[in-house]
Amino acid sequence: MQGNAGIMKTTKDKPYILSAALCWCWFALSGIPHAQTDDERLAREIEQATAARAVAVAKAAQDPYRPMFHYRPPAQWMNDICGTIQHRGYHHVFYQNNPYAADQYGWGWGHARSRDLVHWEELPFALAPMKHRGELRCNSGNVALDGNGRPMIFYTWVPQQGGLRSQWTAVPLDGDLIRWRRVGEKPILERGKDGIPEDKVHPSWSDPYLFKKDGRTFVTFKKVQGMVCEAQDKTLTQWKFLGFMDGVDGECPNVFELDHKCVILRSTHPLSYLTGKLVLKDDDIRFEADGPAVTMDYGFGEHPPAGRTANFSRGLYGTNTYEDDKGRRILFGWISGFKTGRGWNGCMSLPRILTLDEGGQLIQTPAPELGALRGEHTHAAGLTIASEFKPIKGAEGKQLEIIAEFIPNSATAFGLKLRSSSDGQRAITLRYADGVLNVAGTEVPLKSAARKTLKLHVFLDRSVMEVFVNDGQTAVTRVEYPNEEDLAVGVFAENGKATLKSLDGWQMKASF
Repeated sequence: MQGNAGIMKTTKDKPYILSAALCWCWFALSGIPHAQTDDERLAREIEQATAARAVAVAKAAQDPYRPMFHYRPPAQWMNDICGTIQHRGYHHVFYQNNPYAADQYGWGWGHARSRDLVHWEELPFALAPMKHRGELRCNSGNVALDGNGRPMIFYTWVPQQGGLRSQWTAVPLDGDLIRWRRVGEKPILERGKDGIPEDKVHPSWSDPYLFKKDGRTFVTFKKVQGMVCEAQDKTLTQWKFLGFMDGVDGECPNVFELDHKCVILRSTHPLSYLTGKLVLKDDDIRFEADGPAVTMDYGFGEHPPAGRTANFSRGLYGTNTYEDDKGRRILFGWISGFKTGRGWNGCMSLPRILTLDEGGQLIQTPAPELGALRGEHTHAAGLTIASEFKPIKGAEGKQLEIIAEFIPNSATAFGLKLRSSSDGQRAITLRYADGVLNVAGTEVPLKSAARKTLKLHVFLDRSVMEVFVNDGQTAVTRVEYPNEEDLAVGVFAENGKATLKSLDGWQMKASF
């Protein structure tokens, strides 16, 4: 990641911001009355926000637990992934960001891009709140293509004085998606208009997510009982209420087609999904689920850990998905649960490729591009573990990728320890017993009847851990703070023998 001066030079945004700022200063010093345009006001707001965030960079960089190959802003607060899209060879990610505080939700949208899903370039803020119009902050949303192939931002306007929320759009002013401008002078969707029933819209109506079916474009949201509206024109600026669709729950709903199925992801506690069939006939839209909701990542809970950010637990939340030019469905999400007072809070998950297996179960696998970060390699195989803890020499470290496969044998419990003391007494522990994998305190029930082994694919990035179980059948994301001096990696078995079929470990390079 580059510093702020490098950011502006790289993105060619510096002339835009400076010209607006200089214009503002010239009129202010000359005393000549000037009615500022929205572009000038927002350029000034973005300039101030960029400067405020830059002040916190030095403090954030001093935190030894700050992740080094998970993307995060230069400093301050990050939450929901608001939009993801591939455009002109770049993967773009938009996210909620507060440049003025490290531990407080709010403000606008940050923006970054990558050519390889691994190394990310910080871009200028995409959305700043229009304070002069009474906007408090820009809430989460989605980025999608209109009928002409132009990217558009869809987001929720949150008013300053506790009034009604509404849905707005913005369009890019350049081909690199650096500068954005609101579409029109009013929202595209408001309560009580275009057929939207007022009594069905919760005060925290938010998180628009666009999806397509049979050549038609729809949007759904959180906190509106699965309400769906349909676009009436190619520019996606005219909409009408269509109806309500089962399956939409929690926050940040994602609706998409995958292997001829409709999938609905929901930011519930924890993250969950449904698969089924989306039925569209005239003005009737229905989702017919294949079965009950399934947990896709067990990391996000109801309550924050002690000493962490109030109201936010650890784990994965606030997802967004998109299809890349290889036809892959890629998911990014927000990881939370970090300690406060460190000049930063929140990071993005690693890219996950989503597929469905033959039984219709959602499979999550880390993008193969992450292999570019692999450094020194360690391998072990055929190791018998008999009621003991065995360190794996060469696998220790703070930034790791580990792929380990176990055969249970007679042990009542077995597993993997990361960031461990030399004797295994202190560690981040992944322990399997009686059909349950306990990941540092989070219990994950496993369907193990058809499998004779347990396979764990783990990414450890200082305080952030993402675990993919049994080739991506399920996952768990955790935020942990091990002792700085504990670096060992080891395997263990309890009350009997287990076999480490194989273990491959890599030291992971920083991507910044």
